[in-house]
Amino acid sequence: MNTHSIISPVLFGKFVSTNLIGTVVDTLALWLLVTFAFETYPEEYVLAPTISFQLAVLNNYSLSYFWTWKGRVKKTIPDFFQRLLFYNVNCVLVFLLKLGLLVAISALLDLHVVLCNVLALTITGLINFALQDRLIFRQQKKAG
Repeated sequence: MNTHSIISPVLFGKFVSTNLIGTVVDTLALWLLVTFAFETYPEEYVLAPTISFQLAVLNNYSLSYFWTWKGRVKKTIPDFFQRLLFYNVNCVLVFLLKLGLLVAISALLDLHVVLCNVLALTITGLINFALQDRLIFRQQKKAG
């Protein structure tokens, strides 16, 4: 049996916890922006989610590097910034998918932007785990 394909429940639990915290950061920031700062459709459905996303990315990378995937990182400055680069590229791609899903869900279900955001985050969260596990924080092969 290929043990590389088995997902550690502890690792997945940490990933989920990290992303739940990120979802709270993202959702709270989004709610604050659409409630107090933005009113038009482009502001509420493009600008506000972009800003809230950036806050969540900063939060999630820090938690991912130092907690969730800490056993897979070298804890060196070059390692930190190299992974940060790949993490950011991953996040932008996943964000673009999330934004498309948010708008599609809104058009299909006519829900509030915050609910559309939570649904889109759920779908893209599963994709994000696979990308982080297999690419960004992949298990290093042991020598020997």
